[in-house]
Amino acid sequence: MGFTRFHLRGLSNVATEWTLVALAYNCRRITRLTAA
Repeated sequence: MGFTRFHLRGLSNVATEWTLVALAYNCRRITRLTAA
């Protein structure tokens, strides 16, 4: 997906960014599993 580093600073901002990355990863994974 191209995620290499966090773009925001601060623990709460990083936690939010990581949540979005994990959500995108899981959505992509679900679509690939249901398509197969």
